[in-house]
Order: sequence, then structure tokens, then C-alpha cells
Amino acid sequence: MKKEHFIPYLIFLLCFGSSLLFGKLCAASDPFPLYPCIEPNVRFWIDAYSKYPTTKGILHDGTMLNIVYDVIELSTQEEPGARKINTKRIKEAKNKYEKILEKLAQNPSSPDPDARRIAALFGPNAGKPTFRKAMRNIRCQIGQKDRFREGLIFSGAYIEEIREIFRSQGLPEDLAYLPHVESSFNPKAYSKFGAAGIWQFTHPTGKRFLVVDYTQDERRDPIRSSRAAAQLLKRNYEKLGTWPMAITAYNHGLPGMLSAKRRKGSYEAIFQGYRSKRFRFASRNFYSEFLAAREVAKNYEHYFGMLELERPVETREVLLEGYASISDLSHYFEVDVETIRELNPALRLPVFNDQKYVPKGYALRLPADAVDEIQVASADLLESTYRLRQKPSRFYRVKWGDTVGEIAQTHRVKVSDLILANNLDSSATIYIDQNLRIPLPGEKLEQPETLPGMRPRLAGAKEAQSEEVDEKATQNKPSVFEGEMPVSELSINTAVVSGNLEVEKIVTKDGRQIGMIRVEPEETLGHYAEWLRVPTYEIRRLNGFPYGKLLVLNQSVKIPLFKVTKEEFEQARLEYHQEIQEDFSSMYTIESVKMYRVKNGDNIWTLCNDVFSIPLWLMKKYNPDVDLYSLRRSQTLAIPVLGKREGRED
Repeated sequence: MKKEHFIPYLIFLLCFGSSLLFGKLCAASDPFPLYPCIEPNVRFWIDAYSKYPTTKGILHDGTMLNIVYDVIELSTQEEPGARKINTKRIKEAKNKYEKILEKLAQNPSSPDPDARRIAALFGPNAGKPTFRKAMRNIRCQIGQKDRFREGLIFSGAYIEEIREIFRSQGLPEDLAYLPHVESSFNPKAYSKFGAAGIWQFTHPTGKRFLVVDYTQDERRDPIRSSRAAAQLLKRNYEKLGTWPMAITAYNHGLPGMLSAKRRKGSYEAIFQGYRSKRFRFASRNFYSEFLAAREVAKNYEHYFGMLELERPVETREVLLEGYASISDLSHYFEVDVETIRELNPALRLPVFNDQKYVPKGYALRLPADAVDEIQVASADLLESTYRLRQKPSRFYRVKWGDTVGEIAQTHRVKVSDLILANNLDSSATIYIDQNLRIPLPGEKLEQPETLPGMRPRLAGAKEAQSEEVDEKATQNKPSVFEGEMPVSELSINTAVVSGNLEVEKIVTKDGRQIGMIRVEPEETLGHYAEWLRVPTYEIRRLNGFPYGKLLVLNQSVKIPLFKVTKEEFEQARLEYHQEIQEDFSSMYTIESVKMYRVKNGDNIWTLCNDVFSIPLWLMKKYNPDVDLYSLRRSQTLAIPVLGKREGRED
């Protein structure tokens, strides 16, 4: 066969001469094509989902996923110290293969047996540049077989209804398998950056399609979030024209994929040649992962044998015409609170501890046999259960000289209740700029588990002197510590919001009130507009901000207090931060703190997003006196090392 005829023939064999399963994926009528260039990646992810459990680490090339160097043993998450053990094993394995590749980069014909085995993975034409590049591209993928299997079982409760949601929107129903990639169909999944639910909507994206606030988070409801996912994917497809690009945009973002399409044209060209700071391993592989997840999920008996999937629960929704306490609803419908909680994953903890009412307009999901038409229309429900207004949230910002006892006395609450409401440590220590939540009468407060990372700085006069000594001691340690320091050396209560969230001053202009605030982490003009109930352009105009201008920490911003009061704005702002930090703290612990010296080229975004994978608000919490937007070379940052709470999975 002539050389020019060989490559097309090889591509033909790859697509049509492979297994029967891949023949199905290549079907011309399939809206999700399997391109030859991504076939090795799809095979890799099929193995990751169906062959290797989380106790295996697949050591592979980060670009050519068909090159697998080794499969190493890892400890289970339940084993004490698993994170450090696994980090060490992965590092040792990477070092081993870096040395082998270095040897090949010096001599591609090295007679060493290990070197010959690795060289064979790259083919006969690999030379020194290939091996030199591969040295910097070793990656370890944790196996997912056990998680995928669990996800299949979970999905049984929702998958048919989700498929129907996509059918009703005129979309390919196999899109219903995408949550296997995002979350393993775990409704409680929550990422370090605040992506929640089976579809892993981030807070900003979720707000565009769903209700996300302090009382409810519809991202966590598998059915309601699936309707939102259908809307988002449909929009992506309308803008991009192909499902491979629309699905990739679900991970990479629509603007990023539109830019990639303008530069490269087709999905294949993007996969093979597009490079940008944000189009990295996850985005490049997202469509391949979807194809693999679809294959394994649709043919799960082939990969896992017979499984007993969860069954859908028949329910009925009751639209609430007023605010209501969860206990009153439980009593009226004769359904225990735990059942209501299971059927309504969108309702957040403040509703269940009676800190907040179930909001007006919420569609309460109940067992089908627990509700009848007479109950829903009954005047008793209106008179005995509904309330006219939501319970307010009360907060107090700690100032110099404050003590827990004085704050409790001022707000007429018990010291013990104030401690429980804010997860304070046994010494009831508080610190300046901490925003303490003042518990409401009748609120259910339970003793929290003892958690690491719960010893904040003190705010009282005597305590402040000891704080100064502690800070000096801490400041001397970065030059000494290499690696990580115990949490006890530098610990912060991650569940309690800190920072200046108050309106600093108010002036009257043309008969209208204008407030002045300073920007805190995770805030945008869109947030301010929502809390103020005004269009974003009104805030831009008031401040003279051009379109596209980004806010920076501690920046002064004028806000129009035309439609809400100062107190209403502050409450909405505080609840937003409380929501983010309470959710984060329910999933993650601070295992230790490591000190990092800033290098040339570092900025706060790459450090948070790419290097340490921590949210900006947490970085600020551990570095309160650092100007994070003006980092200097050799400056020392305290970096919290995260761990998952026992029994919690992404």
C-alpha cells in the first residue's frame, strides 16, 4: 500500500474497525460524533470510569492519553492521612518517570529496560524533543469506577425524568448522561469554587436560570437544575452550531468557545491546535469524557454487571402562597421534617433550623399520598401556617474592644446561643471585622462538631495584647517553615463571614440617598444591582464606570438606595457571603497551612485558580493585611490546605 493511502485507511480502521461499541459511537446519525483524533482520549476515560477505582492512580501523558506509564496504588479517603500518603506516592511515581524520560531525552536509544518500555509507548519516530516535552507533561488521574457505579445507582431516581426534560426541549436526550462527568449524579456535590449539584452550576451561572439565595438553592435540586441545564446547553448549541462545541462550552464557557471557533473553525481543529490560558486539560477533554460516560452509562451491565438502580419517588408539589416554618408545614401535611428535607434538596439549612421560613412562592415537594386538593385549598393552611414576611437576618460586625458577653447582652441573647450560632470555639474568641450572626427567638441551635480551623483572633482589649504577640510569632515563622504548619499555628473560622459589609456612609443627592461601600471578595456589580433592585447600568452611571470595568478588592463604590433601605441591602449582602462560606465549610476542612513565597509572574487569580485551587475569599481570610492585587516578589502568603469532611464527596 502506498504511503499516501495508508493514513486515510488507518483512520477508516480506527473509526469502523474498532469494537462494536465504538462503531455505535461513530454512527452518522449520532449528534455526538467520535472524531478519530479524540478516540484515544475516549478510550482512556472509559477505562477511568469502568476499570480503575479511586484506589488506583493512572499515570499518563497529559496530551496523548493513550500513553499510560503506570497504574499505582492509592489509599482510600477514609484512611487517616490519606491525602498526604497519596500526594507522596504520586510525587514519587512522577519523579520516577521524569528520570526515565530525562534519560531518553539524552539518549532515545538508551538500553535501559524501563527506558525501552517507555520509548515504545511513543512509537519509533520519537526523538529527544518529544521526551523532553513529555517530562513536563506527566499527569495522574484518579480512577473513578466506584464513584461512577454509585452515580449510576443514584441516577435511577432521576434519569428518565431528565431525559424527558431534554426531549421536551427538542434536544438529544443523551445529554442526560452529562452529570456523570460533572458530579457522578451526587445532588450534594459541591466544589471548592462553589459549583453545586449534579450539574455543577457555579453561583453566577445558577442565578441566571435558578433561585439561589440564603433560603433555597435550586442548583441542588436534580430536576429543577436539569431544566436549567437544558436551557444553557440549548443556548450553547444555537450559538456554536455543533454538540461537541456546545458541550465543551458547558465547561469552558460560551465566550471562550466562541473565541476558539473564530480562531480554529471546527471542533477537531480546536482539540488538536487551540491553546489559551484557560483552555487546558479539563476543557480539552470534556467532550471526550462525555462520550465515555455516555458509553459506560448506556451499557452499564457490560461494565458493571447487573445493578439495582434507585427508583423514582412519586411526589406532588404544593405552591406556597405565603412564608411558612418547616415545622408548621410538617405538622399540617403530617409529613416528618426529614422526609420533606429529602424531597426538597433546594431548601437550605437555615430553613430547617428555623432561622428562616420556607419562602413564599416555593413549590414544596411532598409524597403524593400526603396531599389532596382539599388540603391545598384549605383556608386553615392560610390562617394557621402562612406568614406575611420572611424572618430577618441579624448580624453584628465586631469592633475593637468587643466581647462575646457584651454583644450577647446588647442584643438580648444568651452567650451560649451566640456561640452556637457562630460556631465559635470553646474560648468564645472573636476578632475585629467578624460578622456575628445574632440568633432569633425560637431558632434551633445544636452543638456543632469540634472542627479544626476554628480558633480566630481576639477582639477584646486584653485579648488584643496577646494577639499582637501571637502575630509577631507567626510573622517570624514563614522564613522557618518549609512545607506545611499545623492548623493550630494559624487558624481561621471559615464558616463566619469577615470584612466590612456595611454601608459606610450615606449622602443625599437630588433628594435621593446614595450609599458608599467597599468591594469584598466574590462581589460584582451584578450582585449590587440584584440587592438594590436596580439595573446594573444605573450603578455604572452613578460611578462613571465604563462597560466591562472589573471591580477590585476594597474599591469604593457608590450605590443608589432608592428602592431598598440601607438595612435591606446589608442583610442581602451578608446573607450572600454567609451562604457561600457556610456551604464551603460544610464540605471542606483546613488541614494545615503552608507558607508560599510569591514568584515573578504570580498574580492572585492564577494562584487561587490554577496553583492552589482555593476561592479568593478564603485567600483573603488567611492574608487579611495583604494587598492581593499588588503582590510583590518574595512576599509571603499563608495558603490553607483543604481536606474533605468525612463522608462528603464531590
